[in-house]
Amino acid sequence: MQRGGAVAVVCQRMLSVAEAQARIIAALRPLPIESVGLDEALGRVLAETVVSQRVLPPFDNSAMDGYAVRAGDVAGATDATPVILPVSGESRAGGSPDLSLPAGTAMLVMTGAPVPRGADAVVRDEDTDRGREQVAVRVAASPGTSMRYAGEDMAPGDEILTAGRRLRAADLAACAALGVALLPVRRRPRVAVLSTGDELVEAGEVPGPGQVADSNGPALAAAIVEAGGIPVRMGIARDTAADVREHLLGAEGCDLIVSSAGVSVGDHDHVRDVVEALGSLDFWRVAMRPGKPLAVGEVRGVPFIGLPGNPVSSQVTFELFTRPALLALQGAAEIHRRRWPARVLDDMAKPDGLETYHRGVLVPDDGDGVPGVRLTGSQSSGVIRSLVLADCLVVLPAAGSSVRAGSLVEVIPFGQ
Repeated sequence: MQRGGAVAVVCQRMLSVAEAQARIIAALRPLPIESVGLDEALGRVLAETVVSQRVLPPFDNSAMDGYAVRAGDVAGATDATPVILPVSGESRAGGSPDLSLPAGTAMLVMTGAPVPRGADAVVRDEDTDRGREQVAVRVAASPGTSMRYAGEDMAPGDEILTAGRRLRAADLAACAALGVALLPVRRRPRVAVLSTGDELVEAGEVPGPGQVADSNGPALAAAIVEAGGIPVRMGIARDTAADVREHLLGAEGCDLIVSSAGVSVGDHDHVRDVVEALGSLDFWRVAMRPGKPLAVGEVRGVPFIGLPGNPVSSQVTFELFTRPALLALQGAAEIHRRRWPARVLDDMAKPDGLETYHRGVLVPDDGDGVPGVRLTGSQSSGVIRSLVLADCLVVLPAAGSSVRAGSLVEVIPFGQ
């Protein structure tokens, strides 16, 4: 797969999952940068590091509703022998930070309000009698108690968010606090989504004899959105080379084409041949289950990933190959989900020589810090419910034909 060029020779050997992932990513380049407001930035990938230009918080302020005091003035305070202090004033959130606290007094202060000069602690309301003219303080306070100091959160020159980060709500809060209203992000990739097969009808239509609803199209479109892309639904191509060609040519202007089905070696599987005719094919087999047939190439300069047709195979291969590709196009620093160790609670069969991805459910650990994982029932590549019930993929290594209960494996949790 290559943008703007053709791969001359198709790799005929079956690649490992890691090799296939690396070949796909190596052929991609991040999309151009654009600026968006904070309300549009959630989930976008930051293109430039955000450096603080401000002190945050900008002034010393109170972490509690209570009374600003000098710690030395209340050093001996107890519930039995409270210290009585006159209340010299009040500091409210949004009020002037230019206040001073005379020695031997207290000042009523609200959460987030400026702490007056001279005060070095805040006694919370609950530890006083809440007096307004004078206050009885019933606990001693150490310097710094319930204080937030200017600059303790962020200071000028601090790197707050690094380029390549996928933005979360907390990141946008930090930007707003720093006065950053626009963020440079990578453009969202437009992804053509094509389903193929004579047997398919659109969701909502009543299938006729021998027909099934297209589940891959909606699932892939949703997964593209989750990965930060913009799905462009191309509909359903019938099992003829001419119809596949017509649909693929309709993807002009997209940044990636993702199809499902038609990439194997059956008499009615035309996708690979059409991709080669319109562009080039890099490879088409991966040593894994589910999802061994995976066609990767380009169509008139647009990267192409052809996924298998079985619903589980389609979604698993999207997770392992297409999702990282979309994040790479957006310049993300982390494109693969993290993997965790887990202990299998069931014997798990697999084909020898194929890295296998079962669908599993994580269960709490039994005290050793390693969670357990169970299968979600039948692991057939046509059983959609195995994914509906799953919260992770269970990674079984290529070597061997089974993994025994109690063995340690890697899992890929969803939703990270």
